[in-house]
Amino acid sequence: IATVNDEPITLKEYQQTYKSIVNQYRTQFGKELNDDIIKALNIKQQALDSLINQKMLLSEANKLKIEVSEKELQDSLISFKAFQKNGVFDVNQYKSILKQEALTPENFEHLQRISLQEEKLKSIIQSTINVSDIEARNWYQFLNTKMAVEYIWFDPKKYEDIHPDNEQIKLYYSENIENYKSEPKIIASYLTFVPNDYKDTVDITETHIKDYYDQHLKEFQMPETIEARHILIKVDENAEESLVNEAEKRALDIYDMTKKGESFETLAKKFSEDSSSANGGYLGKFEKQQMVKPFADQAFAMKTGEISKPVRTKFGWHIINVISKTDASMLTLNQVSGTIKETLEKQEMQNSAYLKAGEAFDAVIDGDDFDQVARIAGKTIAETKEFNSDGDGLDMADNKEFAKIAFEQATGNISDVKQIGESYYLIKVNQKIDPVTLEPDQVKEKLIKDLTLKLQKQKAKEDAQIYLGKIADAKTLIQLAKDNHLELKMTPLFSRNGNIEEIGNSPEFIQASFSLNQMKTIFPEIIETGLGYYLVGFKEKKLPDESEISENLKDFKNQLAWSKQSQLLQSWINELKKQYTIHYDPQILN
Repeated sequence: IATVNDEPITLKEYQQTYKSIVNQYRTQFGKELNDDIIKALNIKQQALDSLINQKMLLSEANKLKIEVSEKELQDSLISFKAFQKNGVFDVNQYKSILKQEALTPENFEHLQRISLQEEKLKSIIQSTINVSDIEARNWYQFLNTKMAVEYIWFDPKKYEDIHPDNEQIKLYYSENIENYKSEPKIIASYLTFVPNDYKDTVDITETHIKDYYDQHLKEFQMPETIEARHILIKVDENAEESLVNEAEKRALDIYDMTKKGESFETLAKKFSEDSSSANGGYLGKFEKQQMVKPFADQAFAMKTGEISKPVRTKFGWHIINVISKTDASMLTLNQVSGTIKETLEKQEMQNSAYLKAGEAFDAVIDGDDFDQVARIAGKTIAETKEFNSDGDGLDMADNKEFAKIAFEQATGNISDVKQIGESYYLIKVNQKIDPVTLEPDQVKEKLIKDLTLKLQKQKAKEDAQIYLGKIADAKTLIQLAKDNHLELKMTPLFSRNGNIEEIGNSPEFIQASFSLNQMKTIFPEIIETGLGYYLVGFKEKKLPDESEISENLKDFKNQLAWSKQSQLLQSWINELKKQYTIHYDPQILN
């Protein structure tokens, strides 16, 4: 698919790199990783760039005679946590994981040696970067200086008396007709690989179950639990001392009643000031970490049947009655073998479905058409009716996710393997139905809404411009607001990369604010954000204090060095590309 100075990059290399990058992001994002994120991250380009860089770096490393010793290779292998059992490298675990990835030890160790060569070369280049304490201090101060400003906000939505007439609506429609079309629709066909279809192929042995148990012992640790009731006398966390003392006295009086033999359950129903009172203060069973610390510390120090004196938490005063205690324990293999078997079966079925989908996609790569791919996979092609980008028209559980993927496909193309829910899909778009222009009556409500907002924005901007012109006479925003009955607001302190309360993360607002000081107290232009228009004035500037800088300087210095090293390496790679002849097929990115 590509060459770097006549050194080939194969399709298999590209597929493996693409899959590896996706898996890295899947670890980072978890279930939140979807096709929108994958598209935004431009993973196809990342995979290609990574391989091009790899070929160049390996070539340069060989020119410099950078080598990796057997000991360095072995040390790197045994450091992989994935290959370890109980913190020690395990050969069987190593081979098992490589088998899952369709790699032999020889192939993997060859790739690892190349990777270590590259890392050595990168270290040589990056070692030229040093960051002084003064440089780090200056950058830290720049990034952590905070600003507060006062502002007048011209909010378009507050211009509620704007109502466009029919002529304005008609003109607006004619000028913006491209915005008023029907939704595009698609008809697609697809193959589905459902994990449950592979249940009969899964064989989980006792050895598999035992290995899983040994590697996941923490999952089977049962913490100490307590079953308890309580009586709560509420008092605010920041209440005055007199109110705290008054609540404590009430709690002590109730405690005395329990010591005289009165039923705790009855007293809880009568006096407790929380929802558990209806059940006699019953809290059920709980772990220590589930309760606020003062309550948990007291409860877990008590014996079964004991009643505590009042304990203060942020909720108030608690009297605790421990009903029963269960010691921490470890579930045995026999107790959990059934659950483990179900977990492993589910994992294996998921893996089987993914591998079968991958084999089908390999046939796509080999040039087979969709009918041939289906025959190879032993599947029947399903076809949708017309559907829009929200999935309306699809008869499936995850219709929106399916629609997102389909709308990203070119007509006639077959997607790579896509996970939707727990199943895997190959999707082919058969037909795209273009949108048609809608008549004004069909979109009247949207027309009025869009035009009203446009006119509101125009009016808000006009007013902001008028009042900006009056600042010279008023001298300050405070005086301008007072003279013209405008609302003056103030931000809390915010940093250059922070969110501003009521304004959000607006680069324009932040940049304008940080340009102000005690000499330049008013920004000389209107600031526009997605929320409207602003006039902004200086309020306060706060530098980080010396103790904060000293405390964070070491970590920040390391971060800054890493950032500069990354920039240097990327610049060096960019220059290197100019010296190499690189060719690739653009279709691989489609």
